[in-house]
Amino acid sequence: MMFACVVHAQTDKPKPATDFTRKANDAVYNQLDFNDTSDFAAARKGFIASIDSGKAYSADGRLVVDESRYDFIKGKAPASVNPALWRHAELNHINGLFKITDDVYQVRGIDIANIMFIETQNGYIALDLLTNADAAKAAYGLIKKYVADKPIVAVISTHSHSDHYGGIEGVVNKDDIASGKIPYITPKGFYDESVSESVLLGNAMRRRASYQFGSKLPADEYGQIDVGLGKVFSGSSSALLQPNKEISTTGDSVTIDGTTLIFQVTPSTEAPAEFTIFLPAKKVFFPAELINNTYHNILTPRGAKTRDAKAWAHYIDEAIDLFGDSTDFIVPSHTWPTYGHAQSIDILEKQRDLYKYVHDQTIHLADKGYNKEEIADAIKLPDELGKEWYNQGFYGTVQHNAKATYQFYLGWWDGNPALYNTLPPVEESKKYVEWMGGADAVIKKAKESYAKGEYRWVAEVMNHVVFADSSNQTAKNLEADALEQLGYQSESGIWRDLYLSGAKELREGVKPTPSVPGAASKFYSNLTPEAIFDYWSILLDGDKAKGKEIAVRFIFPELQKNILVYLKNGVLHQSSVRTNVQADFTLTISKQKFVELITNKDKAKDILSSGDVSFTGNPLKFAELSSCFDPFNPDWNIVTP
Repeated sequence: MMFACVVHAQTDKPKPATDFTRKANDAVYNQLDFNDTSDFAAARKGFIASIDSGKAYSADGRLVVDESRYDFIKGKAPASVNPALWRHAELNHINGLFKITDDVYQVRGIDIANIMFIETQNGYIALDLLTNADAAKAAYGLIKKYVADKPIVAVISTHSHSDHYGGIEGVVNKDDIASGKIPYITPKGFYDESVSESVLLGNAMRRRASYQFGSKLPADEYGQIDVGLGKVFSGSSSALLQPNKEISTTGDSVTIDGTTLIFQVTPSTEAPAEFTIFLPAKKVFFPAELINNTYHNILTPRGAKTRDAKAWAHYIDEAIDLFGDSTDFIVPSHTWPTYGHAQSIDILEKQRDLYKYVHDQTIHLADKGYNKEEIADAIKLPDELGKEWYNQGFYGTVQHNAKATYQFYLGWWDGNPALYNTLPPVEESKKYVEWMGGADAVIKKAKESYAKGEYRWVAEVMNHVVFADSSNQTAKNLEADALEQLGYQSESGIWRDLYLSGAKELREGVKPTPSVPGAASKFYSNLTPEAIFDYWSILLDGDKAKGKEIAVRFIFPELQKNILVYLKNGVLHQSSVRTNVQADFTLTISKQKFVELITNKDKAKDILSSGDVSFTGNPLKFAELSSCFDPFNPDWNIVTP
C-alpha cells in the first residue's frame, strides 16, 4: 500500500518511518550477511572491565560520559534506523578496557575515539588521548585499577585531530610536557595543522560538526545512535599542547622505557599530519585512521582540507610492505581491533582497494566528462569490496567521497559556464519560487513528490521555498519531514545526524549553544602568541579596519618573544623580526597575564597596573585595535538564511 502524504501540523516530535523508508531498510537485510557475528567476537575479545557505573564526571560535577545513553541499541533494528547502521552502533557500544595482547590495551566506547596503552618496564605509553581530559582520566583509571598502577612515561598523538590530543591533561601534567620530562610524540607539522583546523576555522567547523555528530539530537531510535567511528558524549575541557618530539621520516624508531616503536609517516591522508606505529615486539600495528571498521571520509562534512585518496591507498600498501609480514594485530584509533595475521592482511588489502577503487573510478568518469553529482550516483563497489562489513559507509560514503575526490583534482565547478557564477542562495531561491508559480504551488507539487517517496527532491525544492521566505513554516515542516526520512534510511551515522539535525532546526529553530565557563581562557592558554595573533587576523572585520594604521608590540619575557602586531590596508600582520619599528603601544607581559587581559576585560585596569606588567605609548591604540574585532556567532543558520 502506498504511503499517503500527510502534511503534519508543526510539532517538535519526530515522525515515524514511512512505508518507503520501511521497505528501503528491510531491503538491507538481503544485501549484507547479518548472520556473520565475527565482528562481535572481535569487539568483545579481551574484555577486562568498564568504567564504574558507566559514567564519568568533570571536576565541577558535570556528567561527561554516560554509557547507558546508548543502552537502547539492542535487538532488531527499528524501522527508523538502517539495519546495517544499527548493527554497527551495537558493536561500537561494546565498551571498556580490553587486553589486545601482552602489554597492549585499548579503551573503547567512552569517547568517539579510542585510547591505547602500551605497558613498558616502568609505566605506560598512552597512544591517542581522546577528546577531553575527563574521558582520558577515566580510561587511565581503568588500566591503573585492573592492570597495574603505573605512571605515564610517554604520550603520542597519531594525528592532528582533537579527538586524538584533546584529553592529554587527563593523563599527564602539561608542565611535564613543556619541560620535556615526559616525551610527547607527534608527526611533524602536528601543532600547526591542529591550529589551522581547530582554531582558524574552529567556529565554522564546530557549528557544522554539531550537525555531523548530532550533538543536539536525543539518543534514541529517532535520533542520534552512532557516528560511525564511535559514540559521542558531552565532553569537557580539551587541550592542545605543543609536542616535544616530532617524527618526520618513515622508518624512524623511538625506544621508550625499553619499548621500541617504529613509525610510518602518512601525510595528507586522514589528517594533514599523521603517522602509523608498529610495535615489533608484540606484532601490533597501530594504523591511526588509515584503517577502521568503516569507510572513512575523503572530505569530512564538518569541513577540512580535502584528503588525498590516492595517497591514502598508497600508504596502506606501503604499510603492508613495511609491517605486513609481522602483523598479527591491528589496533585502530576508532572501532575495534582485528585479530590474526590473515585477517589483518585481508582488511589492509581490501581497505586499500576500497579507497583506490573509488578514486580511480571517479577520475575515470571525470575524464569522460561526468560531473561530481553524476559520478557520485554512478559508482558502485564490486561485491568483493562492497560486501565486507568493514567497507560499509557507516562514516564516509562512496557518494560523498567521489565528490570529494572530484573536488580534490578539479575543484567545485564542473565546467558548465551557466553554473560558474550563480546567484547567492537567497536571491536564487526567490527567483526559483517565483518562476515555479509561488510558494503555494511549489509546496503542492512537493507534497505529491513526498507521497511518492521522492525525499531527496522534496528536501531540495523545499530548501528553495525556505530560503525565499524563512517564515514559511509549512515549507520548513515538509522539508523537515523529507530530511527525516532520508536520515532514517542512511547507512552512515553522520549522514543520519546531518539530516535529523536539519529537520530538528527547521521545526524548532536554532537553540543557543550553552557557554562553558572558562572556555575562552582555556582556548587562549593552549595557543602560542603567534597562533593567537593568527586568530586575531581572522577575527578582524575588514570594514571596521578600513583606513586604520595601528602598531602594537607585545613582549613576553619568559618566552623571549618580541612580536609586532600591526594593522594596515585592512589586514592584521605580525612580525618577530621588525624589532626596530616604532609601535603606538608596547606591552611587556607574561603569557598568562596576557590571556587574563584579553579574556577578562573587567580586570584590564588592574592587570595593566600590576607590578610585573609594563607598557609604553598610548593604551587607547590597543583598545582601538580590539574594536576592529568582530566575535563569531557559534550558532549561525544552516537550514535557513
